[in-house]
Amino acid sequence: MNIPDHPIIRNMERTGYPNGHEPIGPICPICGERCDYIYKALGSIVGCDVCIDVYNSEDVLGEEDEA
Repeated sequence: MNIPDHPIIRNMERTGYPNGHEPIGPICPICGERCDYIYKALGSIVGCDVCIDVYNSEDVLGEEDEA
């Protein structure tokens, strides 16, 4: 008698996740992408590690002084 595995066992063997789908994780409310970090300024979310670029302050402030 061949008894099939439970669906959770089949999903775990196939994908590594009980429901068969990788967890999505946190989503940035600004850009809608999956992200690892959310950035806030003055209590409000301003973006994430996907939609915010990081610049050297000396480079940015130096550009404004030249303009």
